[in-house]
This record gives sequence, structure tokens and C-alpha cells, in this order.
Amino acid sequence: MGSSLDLVASFSHDSTRFAFQASVAQKNNVDIYPLNETKDYVVNSSLVSHIDYETNDMKVSDVIFFGWCSDLIDTQSSNIKRKLDEDEGTGESSEQRCENFFVNGFPDGRIVVYSSNGKDIVNIIKNKKEILGADTDESDIWILDSDKVVKKLQYNNSKPLKTFTLVDGKDDEIVHFQILHQNGTLLVCIITKQMVYIVDPSKRRPSTKYSFEISDAVACEFSSDGKYLLIANNEELIAYDLKEDSKLIQSWPVQVKTLKTLDDLIMALTTDGKINNYKIGEADKVCSIVVNEDLEIIDFTPINSKQQVLISWLNVNEPNFESISLKEIETQGYITINKNEKNNADEADQKKLEEKEEEAQPEVQHEKKETETKINKKVSKSDQVEIANILSSHLEANSTEILDDLMSGIWTEPEIKKFILTKINTVDHLSKIFLTISKSITQNPWNEENLLPLWLKWLLTLKSGELNSIKDKHTKKNCKHLKSALRSSEEILPVLLGIQGRLEMLRRQAKLREDLAQLSMQEGEDDEIEVIEHSNVISNPLQDQASPVEKLEPDSIVYANGESDEFVDASEYKD
Repeated sequence: MGSSLDLVASFSHDSTRFAFQASVAQKNNVDIYPLNETKDYVVNSSLVSHIDYETNDMKVSDVIFFGWCSDLIDTQSSNIKRKLDEDEGTGESSEQRCENFFVNGFPDGRIVVYSSNGKDIVNIIKNKKEILGADTDESDIWILDSDKVVKKLQYNNSKPLKTFTLVDGKDDEIVHFQILHQNGTLLVCIITKQMVYIVDPSKRRPSTKYSFEISDAVACEFSSDGKYLLIANNEELIAYDLKEDSKLIQSWPVQVKTLKTLDDLIMALTTDGKINNYKIGEADKVCSIVVNEDLEIIDFTPINSKQQVLISWLNVNEPNFESISLKEIETQGYITINKNEKNNADEADQKKLEEKEEEAQPEVQHEKKETETKINKKVSKSDQVEIANILSSHLEANSTEILDDLMSGIWTEPEIKKFILTKINTVDHLSKIFLTISKSITQNPWNEENLLPLWLKWLLTLKSGELNSIKDKHTKKNCKHLKSALRSSEEILPVLLGIQGRLEMLRRQAKLREDLAQLSMQEGEDDEIEVIEHSNVISNPLQDQASPVEKLEPDSIVYANGESDEFVDASEYKD
């Protein structure tokens, strides 16, 4: 069951669409990504469509459920065929086609059904009572309302196909509502604070088929063969044998966010953005799937017909996709996706280039490497988690140690992005961090010895909308001072670049004079070789080493990093 979270991530049942929004608090829209296996799930940005909730006076932050329905659509009509072909970017045709519909559930009782690309509203269903939970199955939408009534509706119709009132769990607070399948039989899952009920809705008077006393459950799923029920709570994943009087037979210590199955694999998306894979009878996980550079998996969907799983992970604020086969998962204990594609040859060439640059400019390269080491050095995961927790606690306590936390050498750029995106959830925390960073950078905008420029970069990239909405006078004042400091730095930069270019030219002149002087000494004994006078070297400092007597035109001189031929003395520069 979906809910009103900061992140929207939902695959359609056939894995051809993906609904996504990185932050519903900042933007009132959802993007729909078309997915194509033949293109390795690489999405052309021009084909991404957008649902603008503002146009219909709705807020995406109010939605408590995001899901998908599907139905076979007759494409014989030329208008329908043309519209579908335009959406998919293909000219393929058939008499019937499986079409997806994006379903949104609002707490006030509204269910809004969009077309597969989100451009049209297909249906609006209005339930009289507040919706507590919802889920989808093929062309059907199942809801649970505040009267503890379960209703089965079709996406294109407002009249319920089935209605029944809960018996078990009716008087308790229901925290999760979900549709399950056991060997082709549809069942309704009701989770309260203390219990899990599995209800069979097929009978005239629906009854509870299974019940389990377990606290704080968050998800459940049947095994592919229907013999086991898997229930996850805040601490562990538990397997019950339904053939043995629902006996607890196994458990694994893991914090689960989403639970699904593929063949005999139990796939659990953990709260820290990994997928752990388990099998009944094996004490430890059989495989872990992670994303490189500490990025997190946001959703996944098994594709049973192809024996593979499609995974989506978040890179800054854009979803990326990759499929992994069942065979890979079963034969590899650890899978990393989003690997660096550089081969060894490229790395060797890069190393040689760096060595040459280091010989030419040892001091500059030393400083560069020192800075890169501070930003990209490897630190343990536990240290990264610890510094993130410390910073969070200091933000809560309004501690004076926030600046020291931000400048800690434990931070890496991926962890900075992750913290900003996932941990800064209040305007108060955002304001505290921005004030701390802006004050320090304003005092010394040229300081590259700390990580504050990186913090500022990703704050402005990921939280610009929230920063603009802050009306606090101190924040506005600091923002103005920061802009002024950066503007002064921007004005000085061309001057410094010009000086840098001229200094580089003088360095090359000295090197050229040395080479030519050495050449004249070696060839001075040969009468046929013309000796180049020292005066010529000085008047033509940038002569080509291959043709030392050939003069260069003044217009052909290019200064390294320089802006022009005009020299500006730094002491004469006025702010």
C-alpha cells in the first residue's frame, strides 16, 4: 500500500511504466517514465510525461496511495491506436493491447484514475467515507474506509463490485491494507498494531483464513508456492509454515520496507536501500543487491515471466533502472549495480596523464590531490552513519557544534547528498544548516580546505524550493551577505585567471630559454649550425621548439587560463 511519503516510486504491474517524484513537499507533480526492455531500460527524457496536480486543484502531498491498474484495450479504433503509438514512440499495432492506469487515493474518499501517460483523467471515484487504505489488482481497486468497510471497484466504474464489513480488526487501529495472492486465490491482508489478519473475500460472508499475533508488522507476502506466509515487522522477517498449523519456522534479522517473491526467492527491500534475498531453509541471506557510491534502491518489481527483477535507484533526484536475472542472484552472493565502466586500459592512461601533469606542475597537483583526498577518501560505513546521527542530534538540540559536524573529514559527497535528501525534513533544520554554512563561506569564500562549498552546492541543488520559502529575516540577511561575498569573488576571478595565465607564460618562457641555450651549447662546435642569439630568445620567447628560428606572430600567442593580453596588476584592482 502506498502512502503520503516524501518519495513517490511505483512500477506498473507489467513493468512498462514507473511513476516517480523525489519530493512531493517541493513539487506538485509526478513524472511517468516509459520503460522498454529492448532499450535496457534507458529512458529518453523526451518521452517522460508529467502529471500536474495544480491544474485540477489537487496536491500530490495529500495522496495516501499510488498504484497501477491494467486492462486490455481495443485498438481497432484509429484514434486510440494513434494515441497509444504516440505515447510509446512506436508504430506497432495489434487488435488488443494491455493498457496501464495510474491510480491515486486521497483520504477524503476520492480515487483519481489517470491514463498511462498521466495526460488524461479516466475516472474519479468518490467514496462517502474517508479512505484508510487501498491496493490494486489487475483492473480492480480495493479500498478500506473509515467504517471498516472493504470495497472492490473497477478503475472505470464508480459502483462497487463487492462490499463487506470487517469482523476481525474492526475495533482496532489498522496500519496497513494489502491485496495478496495464494496459488491464484485473492486474499485481503489487514494489519493492526498487534495482529495480522488474512481474509478470504470470495465467500458471501468473508471470513478470516489466517491470523497471527505479531506486533508492528509492516508488510506480508505469500511464498510463490503458497506454502509459507512471510511477515516483516520493525526488527525481523518471519516465515510461517501454513501446512503445519501456521508454525513459525524461520526468521531473519532485517528491517524491511517492501517484501516480494520471485520463484523460491524472498526479496526484501531494506530501510537502508538494499535488497536482501532469502530462501526458506537457509539461515543467512543468499544474496545482497546494492547500488554503487552508497546510492539507495527506491523500488523493485519481479518479472516472473522473464525470471528477472527490475530495480530502480535514486541518483540525486532522477531514477535509474537495471534488470538482474534470477540466475545472477542465485549464483552471486553480492551484486553491485551502477558500477564504474572504466576499463583497466583507461585507468592506466589516466594514471600516466596524471603523472605527466604532476611532473610539470608538482605544487598544483599536490594541492589538487590533497583536496580530492579530503573529499573522496574512503571511510567506513559505520563512521558515516555515526556522523550523520551526530549532526541530526545537534540540529535537534540547536548545538554550536553543527559547523564542526559539517566540516568533519568523514563526509563524502554521496553521503552529503544522501543526508540532505533524506535527513533534512524540516524547515527549521534546513534553516540552521544554511545559516551555519553561509556565515562561514561569507567570511572566507576562497577557503577550499573544508567541505562547506559541497554542502552549499547540494543544498541549493536539492532544497532550493524550500530555501526560497523561508521567510526568516536572519536567513534572508545571511543569504544577501553570501551573494555579496560570492559576487566579489566572481569579479576577482577573471583578474586572477589573467595573472595565472601570464605566470604560466613566464614559466614556459624560462623553460624555453633553458632548452634553447642548451641546444646552442651542444651545436656551437658545428659551423653549419646557426647559433641563436640570447637576444632573439628573449624577444621571441614562445618560438616553436621544433623550429627555433621561426618567429611566431603576436596574435598566435595563447595564454594558459588567461583572459587577454592586457595585464592588470592585482594591486591596482579596485572592488
